[in-house]
Amino acid sequence: MINRLKRLSINAGFSNDHSGKFLAAIDELWSNVVDHSQKSDTGYFAFSLEPHRFEFVVADHGIGVLASLKSNPLYAGLTDHGRAIELVLSEGISRYYTEDGHGFGFRPLFVGLANIARSLRFRSGDHAREVVRTAEGNLASRTYELAALPGFFCSVTCVV
Repeated sequence: MINRLKRLSINAGFSNDHSGKFLAAIDELWSNVVDHSQKSDTGYFAFSLEPHRFEFVVADHGIGVLASLKSNPLYAGLTDHGRAIELVLSEGISRYYTEDGHGFGFRPLFVGLANIARSLRFRSGDHAREVVRTAEGNLASRTYELAALPGFFCSVTCVV
C-alpha cells in the first residue's frame, strides 16, 4: 500500500521528496494512534488523490490529546484542549514522563508538512489548531474552540 501510494502521488505531480514526506507524516500520525489513543482499533486513515492535489486524514476515537498529555505529571494540571494541541506540536512534549526519545515526532512532522501543505488541521476535544498557507506563501495559524469531538483528528491538504 505504501509503495503504491508513493507512486500514485508522484504520478499526481508531486516530487519524490514530497511523496516521501507525506508517507513519513502518515506513518508518524498512525504511530501516535497506536501509541497514544488507547483505542487504536478506532483509528483510520483516508486519502484523496487527484492531479496536483493530495489530501489525507488520520484519526481515532481514543482518549484525545489532553487526556494523553495529562498522564505526564508535568501536565497533570492542564485543562485546555487547545493548549494541549499547541503543546504536542512543540518539540520534546510527550505523555511519556521519564522515557527518552519521546516527544520528537510531531514537531518535525508539523514543520515538514507546513512547508509543503496548503492546510493542516489538528483537532481534539473541543479545540482545533489550523495552519493555512496564504496566497503570498506565508503561514497563518490559529487555535479555536469547537463542539467536543472524542479522540484525535488530523487532516492535511497539499497542492502543487
